[in-house]
Amino acid sequence: MTPEPRQRCVATILTAGLSLLLAALAGFLVYIYAASSGPLAARASRQHHMCIPIRPMRGNIVDARLRLLAGSHAIRSVFADPKVVEDVAEAAARVAPVLGLDRDEVYRRLGEAADRRFVWLKRRVSAETADAVHRLNLRGVSLTTEGVRHYPNGSLAAHVLGFVGVDEQGLEGLECVFDDRLRGTPGRAYVLADVRRRPIWMEPDQFVPAEDGQHLVLTIDAVIQAAAERAIAEAVRTYRAKSATAIVMDPATGAIWAMANLPTYDPADYDEFSDDERRNRAVADMFPPGSSAKPFVAAAAREAGVVRFGEVIYCENGFWAAANLHDAGHAYGNLTFEEGIQKSSNIMMGKIGTRLGNERLHAALVSFGFGRKTGIWLPGEAPGLVFPQGRWTRLSTTRVPFGQEYMVTPLQLITAFAAFANGGRIMRPKILRGILDNCGRAAVDLAEPEVLGRAMSEKTARDMLDRALVGVVENGTGKRCQIPGYRVFGKTGTAQKIDPDTKRISHTFYVGTFLAGAPAHDPKVVVLVQVNEPDKSLGYYGGTVAAPAAKQILEQTLAYLGVPPSE
Repeated sequence: MTPEPRQRCVATILTAGLSLLLAALAGFLVYIYAASSGPLAARASRQHHMCIPIRPMRGNIVDARLRLLAGSHAIRSVFADPKVVEDVAEAAARVAPVLGLDRDEVYRRLGEAADRRFVWLKRRVSAETADAVHRLNLRGVSLTTEGVRHYPNGSLAAHVLGFVGVDEQGLEGLECVFDDRLRGTPGRAYVLADVRRRPIWMEPDQFVPAEDGQHLVLTIDAVIQAAAERAIAEAVRTYRAKSATAIVMDPATGAIWAMANLPTYDPADYDEFSDDERRNRAVADMFPPGSSAKPFVAAAAREAGVVRFGEVIYCENGFWAAANLHDAGHAYGNLTFEEGIQKSSNIMMGKIGTRLGNERLHAALVSFGFGRKTGIWLPGEAPGLVFPQGRWTRLSTTRVPFGQEYMVTPLQLITAFAAFANGGRIMRPKILRGILDNCGRAAVDLAEPEVLGRAMSEKTARDMLDRALVGVVENGTGKRCQIPGYRVFGKTGTAQKIDPDTKRISHTFYVGTFLAGAPAHDPKVVVLVQVNEPDKSLGYYGGTVAAPAAKQILEQTLAYLGVPPSE
């Protein structure tokens, strides 16, 4: 065979052998694909497709005139996917100094989360830090956006607003009660990522946008709230009191325009304050109402027809031996019914109690809303304490009429007092004016005024206001609440507390209360101020420690609302 045909033969054999080899390889590849394409494809999909959660922005809380009380703004946070981090030691060494963290701590955190897909490295970093992390271009280390809550007015209305945790979950106050309306609904995006898990393409048909939270519009007015907080702060300083509370209410609707407590706290740094400082005393604290409750029993006596305006009642010259009752520091003889209220005579009220009897006394307390929660949309509300009538004694008949043997909250007390200003109705206290959609435009819920019941007739309410409660301020124990140009009505209250050590009535610890409203001919506002445990040497009567603060709040509120003088 010549060389040329031999070469062709060899080439043919090599070509055939190579073809067979390629065919075998192709068959093997087909087998591999058929046998393992599912797991491999799934693995590739996991590596190159990501589901990125989209956090909604928490809704705002605004006052009655849409001034911001609580809001959220976006901020960047740094996290890692430990399964994607290629070199844990290198990642820790590079990212730790940028975040101001200890390298060993970052290394430990990544190592402990090696089997997880997510671990926080540092939350809520500055824009400069976020940019620096982005420039590191570290595989498995990424940035996300989340909201952070801020309270632009510091501690203003803190006990009403409450606060949120690190994940913006409502933990107290309205932030907690309406957390499901404020927090919104998370969204998600499915994206295609490169080998460093950096998004390079988003799947449009699988994008679910986040739905931001709705917005709360409160009845609170920031201006009136600030006035109330200043007034009780001055009272606490002046009389070295342990605490104080103020509430301002629209008597016609039950809307709360201010709810202030001292001590208070900053909701942005809530964990720096004690539970005692964060407690909303206006709804949670119970105390004996003392003389501030006398108008309620007096009104019940008028409704029952057991006493008349102008009727003279003998007040035993300061000591009623039959009931072992004193009018502390006073030796009143004959007083008319209305004078007894204005001068706050315990003996006169005790005698009225004997005319009413325990059954009607108990019914009066219930009709004014004592012994049950008002139903305000705030957490921690106490129901007060009114014992069942079966547990009352003969002593109760003369003690209940001047505010002993039962407990009320400040909110219950002002709600009951407002009935004298609105024709005898007990309104449900209202803290929420309505809810706006997440665009802040359309109202999705409006909170309408709600009448809980009627405590007395419109005539009794009007007569009590004009003939007794105005006189408290003009001629009686509430003179320090007089406001030039306005006829103010009110009632003082001074109650002894229980000594925590002896468990007996204290002669050192007092609660001084003042209830007030104006203008008397057409009441637009009612106010409660309560000063707890003032320094007895400086004063402790409600007309001394609480009335000046009530005057300050009332005067500023009337001017702010544009209510013209009545005189």
